Amino acid sequence: MTRRVDQIAPLALVTVFTVVVQGLSLMEFLPLPIALLIGAGWAVLVGTVARRISRRPTLSAWTEDGLVALGCVTMALFAFGGGIGLLMLGTALDSSSITGETMVTMFLPSIPIAIAANVPTELVVLPVLLVLGWRPGARRVLLVSAAALYFVHRIWTYLVFAPDRLDFAAAERSTTPLDATEKDQFAAALHVDDPRWILNLAIFLVLLLAAFFSRLREVRSRSGDDSTSLAEIPARA
Repeated sequence: MTRRVDQIAPLALVTVFTVVVQGLSLMEFLPLPIALLIGAGWAVLVGTVARRISRRPTLSAWTEDGLVALGCVTMALFAFGGGIGLLMLGTALDSSSITGETMVTMFLPSIPIAIAANVPTELVVLPVLLVLGWRPGARRVLLVSAAALYFVHRIWTYLVFAPDRLDFAAAERSTTPLDATEKDQFAAALHVDDPRWILNLAIFLVLLLAAFFSRLREVRSRSGDDSTSLAEIPARA
């Protein structure tokens, strides 16, 4: 019974995570039912691939540790890059000569950077880690916690921040200095008081802590003094 639950639980989490996150991501461009269907299809694909990887202990260990490292990099980019970006935009709005054109130009580079970090994290890193890391121990707790925090982060983003910031990217690029009212409007559209960087930092720290519980080191230690081939060790993911 326990074994059956351990097989179903991570796949169920992957499905909920992927369907909701991808549904919210794609609903700006597609009807919601189609967006959810695409999310479900991706959940099946990524879950199936992760399951197959989990049956090969060496590959599973390398993949798991590699994805944890990649997750640390992407979330560090979000936490520190995003925090610095908000400080820059907030400081720019304090200038007496800042224009709408300058504000939009400063903001636009953050969009491809955010996409480059978001796409691998939400499509591959966390869904695959939920499957590969599903075994008793501290790392499973950390990976599930990171996925849960990121899940909240993405819902928060798509429902509150994304529409305003996408509208801002298409805002009129005035070359005259902004007045006080326009600055307030820009600050609201940009959410310069955005507290999500704190959540990004929390996810980064959780993944960084998970990196200390190396799956590859665990598998190697179970193999003894190289007396047993890694391929002969049963997978526990």
